[in-house]
Amino acid sequence: MTQEKTKPIAVAGEEVEKFGCPYCGYRSGSSSISGGGTSIVTCGECHQTYAVLAKGVKRSTIGIGSYYPKLTDHPRWGIPKHGTPDKRPELGGEFFRSRGIGWDYTPGCFVCGGETGLHRNIAAYVQCKEAGERVVAMFPQGARLDYREYEPDYVQVKIGACTKHRRKLERLHNLTVKHEGVILETMVKAVTEGRRFK
Repeated sequence: MTQEKTKPIAVAGEEVEKFGCPYCGYRSGSSSISGGGTSIVTCGECHQTYAVLAKGVKRSTIGIGSYYPKLTDHPRWGIPKHGTPDKRPELGGEFFRSRGIGWDYTPGCFVCGGETGLHRNIAAYVQCKEAGERVVAMFPQGARLDYREYEPDYVQVKIGACTKHRRKLERLHNLTVKHEGVILETMVKAVTEGRRFK
């Protein structure tokens, strides 16, 4: 049985701020276009598209397809918005979806310390702010949380390495990929100390 596609709706920005996506209540989404008091938003959880209208705007000034939805009351009125839940892997550690090795400012090297600056780094998405704080706590140095209030469900941890320890950074990245996007404190210690980790 397939779900019938419903027409997109338009809701007030102040209501989205309180109640999130009008379809599922998720607090984060991405805006593809905005203008004339309208933003077209795609939910980061259910992926439905809807129009967010500024105060005083009664109909979307931007079409979704050929449809310009009228302002309606938020269908989830009174139900607070929600973010990404603080889930952890069943076998321990934290979810850690590495974006690969790049360059960024980090508080030194995760192996030897060093100075804050531009370093080779792993940038990885974590489940939520609390999970990111737990991942950073796995490192005695060289890791930082990248959390932004305006993107509360797109949280990253940045782990830096100096030139001398770049290979250890690559090894850590490869291990997290091999373990299906999970990082463990024992993994970090093994890589830092140059020991094997299965």
